[in-house]
Amino acid sequence: MADPLASVVGVLSSSSKYRDLAPEALERTARWAIERHSRPAEALKAAKRKLHQAFGAYLDPGSLRALERRLDALDTGADIVETCRAVLRLHRSSAERLDRLDAFYAAIWAQTGFPAHILDVAAGFNGFALPFMGLPPSTRYRAVEANRRVAEATGRLLKRLGRPGESLWADVLGGIESGGADLALALKTLPCLDRQDDGASLALLRRLADVPQVVVTYPARSLGGREKGMRETYRSHVEALAARIGRDLALVPFEDELIAVLRRAET
Repeated sequence: MADPLASVVGVLSSSSKYRDLAPEALERTARWAIERHSRPAEALKAAKRKLHQAFGAYLDPGSLRALERRLDALDTGADIVETCRAVLRLHRSSAERLDRLDAFYAAIWAQTGFPAHILDVAAGFNGFALPFMGLPPSTRYRAVEANRRVAEATGRLLKRLGRPGESLWADVLGGIESGGADLALALKTLPCLDRQDDGASLALLRRLADVPQVVVTYPARSLGGREKGMRETYRSHVEALAARIGRDLALVPFEDELIAVLRRAET
């Protein structure tokens, strides 16, 4: 009899939609589905739904192809700032803050100071915001991203920018190393993680215990543009998380996104 886990993972890893996701993410999702559905076909269907909620709703294969074309154009002389702006438009999450990108990061650095080493968790296309972050050239940028093609694209960008750092293809829920970062970014990440595994956001923040400052953000509106009390809900969520992990919390005013800075409590 075929191993149900291997069977579901095999189908997912051969799918054009999910084959570029980190193997740990596929196995974790398949295991979750099999624990809830005894029939392999139903488990596969449930795994695909969960992966779509976590990854597919924000990025489609056409956007990935457009991303790679934009990067290829850099090799033939395309303007790097305009290329990054165009890439950020390809991802729903990064596109939402594009018109206020300079102000977004200025508000964060005003609260945290300029970091020397950033760890960007579940980075998505956020590396392409580097030209707009206003960081010193020496700031190291380390991205962790579950989609292989996005991780590779960010690595290409770092080389083109001459920015110290690296881009890792990995599942952030599978365990990540901070690498000595003094600030971590988790932008609109925690709600997505909790949809994958209950309590995942708390587990991630505990893994980042050695990072002095963690900046987390939450969407203030749904993908459809409705508020639905999201700001208040997520404020309560991050306040509870800060209390659980014993960090000081500072909220940063910003129009379209709830920004919270979690600092290690002073002793």
